[in-house]
Amino acid sequence: MTEHIVHFHCQIDQSTTERFRDCCLEAIEQGASSLLLNLSTTGGSTNFGFSLYTFLKSLPVPLCAINAGNIESMGIIMYLAAGRRITAPHSRFLIHPMNWYFNQSSVDHQRLREYLSSLDNDLARYVKIYQIETADAATQLDIFKCLSAEEKVIAAHESLAYGIAHEMKQMIFAEDVKHWKVGGS
Repeated sequence: MTEHIVHFHCQIDQSTTERFRDCCLEAIEQGASSLLLNLSTTGGSTNFGFSLYTFLKSLPVPLCAINAGNIESMGIIMYLAAGRRITAPHSRFLIHPMNWYFNQSSVDHQRLREYLSSLDNDLARYVKIYQIETADAATQLDIFKCLSAEEKVIAAHESLAYGIAHEMKQMIFAEDVKHWKVGGS
């Protein structure tokens, strides 16, 4: 069994998503029978976060994700795509209300309705994925409240009860493992 490690320590945007996808696919092409995703991200684009989740779920090899420091916002959706999830002892997770950044100087009613509909849809998708991936949790988190009203900082040990992580431990990588790296632009 050949495990490859993909390090992703950056925001989720188009560039980092494409580089991450390429690293994962190249690792599989080079014979990886499983991927260890070493993650630390402040999150980022909902569009690319949901795309990463779907991409990771489609891969033909087992995935293990590690919270190497902080997994925030859309990074949690990326993290939840792995079948096995580990959190480092001093890491944390952050879930906060969703928001939208406006680039235009002028926005009409129709565009505002489109943005609101998109934001509501992103909220519903996030809630559904979270509920599916943490269904066996000992403690159910009111994820809708966290995404719409009140942020939640979750310590590593708390993430176990919420079903976000499956185990807490300090990882030590094997010396002979292949490493792939994705960083910010």
